[in-house]
Amino acid sequence: MPARVAWSPAQLVLFEANKLPRTRRSHYAYEKAIHIAIADLLRLDAKPGLLWTHIASGEYRTDATAALLKRLGVQPGWPDLMFVDVAGAVAFMEFKRRGGRLSPEQDKFRAACVERGIRHAVCYSFAEAETQLREWHFLQGRTRVAAG
Repeated sequence: MPARVAWSPAQLVLFEANKLPRTRRSHYAYEKAIHIAIADLLRLDAKPGLLWTHIASGEYRTDATAALLKRLGVQPGWPDLMFVDVAGAVAFMEFKRRGGRLSPEQDKFRAACVERGIRHAVCYSFAEAETQLREWHFLQGRTRVAAG
């Protein structure tokens, strides 16, 4: 029988972007909560050989750090997670709150992936993201998230 994993609300809200304007904090925190829960799920249940990483380009940073990252080649529009499966195929996942929309840069990146036959998903909840990971066969199936 698969192990059961349950994330408490306290675990899901591990990050709050205090530097963001008050109107954006709750949206940002919700997306981060989904993201953190999915990263935890991947640590527990990713198939052997799956490579994955968070593309850290959306956090608050000073102007100097932002300028340095731009010079280093950070591009706008890249999604939250990148995957490389054992066959070498690439996939991307973006997290949004319900009702949230992709920025023009994110939509352009998504369209470019679709044109090239690269898997790309925009997920609005933990359940959607988990379902997508299972459809992509990125999870072993040893864990099952407890309801509620």
